[in-house]
Amino acid sequence: MANKTLDFDPFDQPLTFRYADGTPFVVTVDEVDTNLIQYSIRICINYASQLGATIAIFVVLLLLTRPEKRGSAVFVLNAAALICNIGRTVCQVTFFSGPFVRLYPYFSGDYSRVPRSAYANSILGTVFPTLQLICFEASLLLQVQVVCANLRRRYRRALVVGLSLIAFMALGFRFTLMVLNSMLIMDAAVPNSLNWLESAANITLTISICIFCAVFVIKLGFAIHLRKRLGVRDLGPMKVIFIMGCQTLVIPALLSILQYVVTVPELSSNVLTLVTLSLPLSSIWASTTLSQSSTGASTSRANLWNGPTFNGKQVSSSTSSSGKQSTTICYSDQPKAPSSLQQVLKRDEDEVDQGYGIAIEHDISVRSVRKEKKSDV
Repeated sequence: MANKTLDFDPFDQPLTFRYADGTPFVVTVDEVDTNLIQYSIRICINYASQLGATIAIFVVLLLLTRPEKRGSAVFVLNAAALICNIGRTVCQVTFFSGPFVRLYPYFSGDYSRVPRSAYANSILGTVFPTLQLICFEASLLLQVQVVCANLRRRYRRALVVGLSLIAFMALGFRFTLMVLNSMLIMDAAVPNSLNWLESAANITLTISICIFCAVFVIKLGFAIHLRKRLGVRDLGPMKVIFIMGCQTLVIPALLSILQYVVTVPELSSNVLTLVTLSLPLSSIWASTTLSQSSTGASTSRANLWNGPTFNGKQVSSSTSSSGKQSTTICYSDQPKAPSSLQQVLKRDEDEVDQGYGIAIEHDISVRSVRKEKKSDV
């Protein structure tokens, strides 16, 4: 009795269940704990994290995108990919907290009491990844086409055709997986026979992302190198997109490779989410950098009080003798500004009369104000 007691493991003890016809079947405690409870908890945490990050990026995209840019194709595709990712993660979280993942149906395979709404949710969970893949593949293709617009026509067409074939290959595997998986869901069958197809879909997805981003990053890197040789060294929108393109190339590829090295089922689901989040982040960061570089010092607090400037010089208005109002850019080295508008106008008129400055007419004409000195007779 003592030996039997020592050999007994309560954490791996068998549990006996019965089918609807009374036939018994045995499930161990470890199987219930590992295959059902712990797995469902990890998957729900993973998908919930992806859902929260996607909603946050979607809100930021709506708030930081200028109204005139919201009708662009890139914005529509990125926003649609985020919406599809939200739908995908909601469907996955609902599945692992729904009637399919219960103790008796999970181990017995008896789904007679699962409602039709749970089947519809599972099918939507296979449709949303396909729509999401279409959105960000189209976004990548559009951005690569824009970046490579200055290439020769035959090279650009060959590049676009080759990248389109790669994208359609990834979409073909994903679409086939969606159809066959939906058929198995309606038959309430375990999709173990689709493991090779799911693996092929993940591999083609990773290849397409890497090739798209490699072309994108190489072209931008070459352009940045040329700009650096010309003396442009600031962090502009081109460098921002280059950095985010490298991230989109490296991180999803690493996760896609790691899922074949380590046994972590949650890794494969993060590839789509990371690419979907990286594309809007790059556009938001690039547009913010462009806005900051375009405004520059014109938005400083001093200019609110000193009036408009041009390259650090004061700009003012004056009226010429012919009655036309003109804007004068004064190149004066006076460190202290006049205390009144009349003094500004008087100083500008004096400098124009003395031959200093450029007067720009409001009828889009430019006239020189430097007077010719009369030579003594």
